[in-house]
Amino acid sequence: MPIIIKCPSAGCGKSMQVPDNAVGKRVQCPTCKNAFQVPAATPAPSAVPAGGASSPKTCLACGSTLNEGAVACMDCGFMLQSDTGPAEPEGPPNLCTNPACGVANSPGERNCVRCSNPLPIAGGTLLHGRYRLDKLLKMGGFGAVYRGVDTKSGDRPVAVKDMIGNDPQEFAIRLNFFRREAEILRALENVPIVPRIYDFIHQGQSAHLVMEFIKGKDLLDIMEANECKPFPVPLVIEWGKAVCDVLNTMHTLSPPLIHRDLKPDNIMLLEDQKSIKMIDFGTARDLGRTAKERAAGKTRVYTEGYAPPEQIVGKPEPRSDLFSLAATMYHLVTGKAPEGFYTAKEIETQLTENSPAIPTQYRWFYDLLRINMSEDVNDRYFSAKEIKTDLTSQRVTKESPCAKCKTQNKVRTPFCTKCAEPLSEPTAPCVMCGKYNRMGTRFCIYCGNRLR
Repeated sequence: MPIIIKCPSAGCGKSMQVPDNAVGKRVQCPTCKNAFQVPAATPAPSAVPAGGASSPKTCLACGSTLNEGAVACMDCGFMLQSDTGPAEPEGPPNLCTNPACGVANSPGERNCVRCSNPLPIAGGTLLHGRYRLDKLLKMGGFGAVYRGVDTKSGDRPVAVKDMIGNDPQEFAIRLNFFRREAEILRALENVPIVPRIYDFIHQGQSAHLVMEFIKGKDLLDIMEANECKPFPVPLVIEWGKAVCDVLNTMHTLSPPLIHRDLKPDNIMLLEDQKSIKMIDFGTARDLGRTAKERAAGKTRVYTEGYAPPEQIVGKPEPRSDLFSLAATMYHLVTGKAPEGFYTAKEIETQLTENSPAIPTQYRWFYDLLRINMSEDVNDRYFSAKEIKTDLTSQRVTKESPCAKCKTQNKVRTPFCTKCAEPLSEPTAPCVMCGKYNRMGTRFCIYCGNRLR
């Protein structure tokens, strides 16, 4: 049976469990990481709290019944207070959020003593003398999000994103992403469906992003709670138009920004059951200003099924976000998760065979999804603005006139078939000759190099 000992290191004194055959062996304290030899005779610490009060009958953390004289809960591992050693921080135990662990840690611990998983900050904590944390909303490997209030702005509800990173080098890397997210939110502050940013605080080895609190649930959680029941197509069309405004703003910045992780998880449905907000811009990044920066491989950030081939290999561009938007809308109107460009081929087959799975009045909508989930980036729409135009007019534009000679050309044709007038915007310069081509051009018109 495990025995309970205290760390002999000065300034620590934390209790820990060691095997009963560990006497005379060296062990490491899970709190201060100092190694020491387990003494031959280890007195059992008293389970009676200071002041002579009787020992508790149930665990303060999980509520399990405690054995007589217990110094730790046998179910969750929570250490009971003893009458010796330095006093530990007061407050409720800090439960590990790792599903495979769940151990109760002493108040004040930031990492679980068993699995080293980051621990949530205790409710009621006041950050930077201003933001009081009320509830943990979400926790992952890189950070945690809390619901809180700004005590200096009339208890205004806020969402506080806490960055997690114990290693100084790792912290520095994550801090750059954190700071970039704050800058992106500020750049998008005039777009209605983007949360407002209130504050960005970096002090020592901690960083917090304070944002508008969004009261609602993400679209994926809503679908899964309703057995993957799809949303009405007209509602999804309205959401798609709103997301187009965000993407168009990002893509027209200098240098352009790409989101890289658009999916139902990152869209919140508000309480009115109609309005949405986009969240989590932590993966967004700019394409660079120079040809070299644009041609360089990017960090491979994507969600399988929602990302196009060029993003998966580390070469994302603005039209990669159009693929993700189409995949997201497909998921919302069908209740089925997309499978990359294979979904586009499936839609094409259904349209060709007049499948009853696609309502007649929405054939244009599914055709729009098919086009923007194309494997070849040049087969997709050129911009989010074009998608919004067709969503608004509820049709798929097939032809457009040349501004010079008025000849009708197929959409996404780079040059007029009659007068050779450029019909599309310039694209990035050719990596071989450095000359600019037009969007939709598959080979450089100057040196013949394949552009995509």
